Amino acid sequence: MATKINCLELFAGCGGLGHGFHKEEFTMVCANELEAVIASSYERNFADTTVIPGDITKPEIKKQIYDCFNEEVECDVILGGPPCVAYSMSGHRNSRDPRGQLFNDYVAVVNELKPKVFIMENVKGIMTIMHDKPNLTKAEKKLADKYYKLEADKIKYAELKKNLVFHNSKAESEAKAAAEPDPKAAAEPEPDPKAAAEPETDPKAKKAKTSDVSPPPPVEEAKPAAQESEEYKKNEANIKETKKNIKKMAPDLGKFRMNVTDIIKDKFKDIGYKVEMKLLKASDFGVPQNRERVIFIGVRNDIDKEITYPEKTHNADGSDGKKKHLTVKEAIDDLKESPENKETHHIYTNHSEAFTQKIKNTKVGESVNKKYTEAFFRCSPDKPSNTVKENHGGVFVHYEKDRVMTPRELARLQSFPDDYMFKGTKSSVLVQLGNAVPCGLSRAIAKEIKKIFI
Repeated sequence: MATKINCLELFAGCGGLGHGFHKEEFTMVCANELEAVIASSYERNFADTTVIPGDITKPEIKKQIYDCFNEEVECDVILGGPPCVAYSMSGHRNSRDPRGQLFNDYVAVVNELKPKVFIMENVKGIMTIMHDKPNLTKAEKKLADKYYKLEADKIKYAELKKNLVFHNSKAESEAKAAAEPDPKAAAEPEPDPKAAAEPETDPKAKKAKTSDVSPPPPVEEAKPAAQESEEYKKNEANIKETKKNIKKMAPDLGKFRMNVTDIIKDKFKDIGYKVEMKLLKASDFGVPQNRERVIFIGVRNDIDKEITYPEKTHNADGSDGKKKHLTVKEAIDDLKESPENKETHHIYTNHSEAFTQKIKNTKVGESVNKKYTEAFFRCSPDKPSNTVKENHGGVFVHYEKDRVMTPRELARLQSFPDDYMFKGTKSSVLVQLGNAVPCGLSRAIAKEIKKIFI
């Protein structure tokens, strides 16, 4: 590339987004990542980049970032994705979660360095979540506080219900066992439901929290003893009343909330950027994974260039002149018989006999535990995978081998090259991979961004 394009990456993780831009000859001048171990993964793969570990909300960290740029080294592009926990489609989404407010720090850095272009990515869930409007009036804030108190109560009562069911069920089982002792119990002890059955290969690593055995029974299977307790009945009444009050407030939500994507766009427009947003699927750009990410692109108002997104290069059947989606088997089949290699994180998990049997009984397209569709899901070999997630160790099951995939196999699904190395324990690497932007998707975006600088 004739013109040197200097980049800053925020919320950098292990560097999936940055790697795509690096491969397109963008210069990664500086990167910031909160977690030191994850920052060391970035540093391992970007030897010429100044990597600043630390909390971007702290003024001293922002100053270190700003000091990497000057009149000679201008910041041309800022990349990054504020943590997506509060926006995720999985689990409860809390719009007042501080992690969901970190885009304000991203905006602050863009405002300070005034790059020509910024790229901000996030999960699909950001498209539907609502946040408080900026500058709420006193009346609007009072309304908002009332609503969030009800939401908090709903979560509290739901957790209490789970605990009541579990403890009552456990007490019943213990009482029954005491009254009718099993003669085989001494010889064949039951597995501890709290014990992790997926131990780390690395002996120094903290054990995963996942288990080979089934989790506590779901709430809908509560035993009569639990349902008949006064505490349970009172909690059920609280749940019903809270849901009713939340429903009553539905017409008022628009008075104090708006789409978070509109808030983000408005903030960037206020500091001098035109902004577009689009949902992209990684498999449409040669990644063997159906991961979807929302991509915001902003161009400074004085730059006379249109915002464009990359055209799809792949589809399901290879029609319209495109290539067929890359499949899981095409991406990782050559690794299935490879010996374990800790250096490359091709590390096998030692499953218990019981869990291995459960895997053997699990068909392609199903999960080991039918109640949890994402954890321990057995991928189809002939399609792109679902979204790679850490799932507390409950990663994908191999389509052919009776084991979960190794970190290196998952890295392949994220389109990391084999010479891309990660620092940390196996658990840490799984987290890094689960949070990363696929390198193939980021490279497709980088190719499009280059056009702005021509």
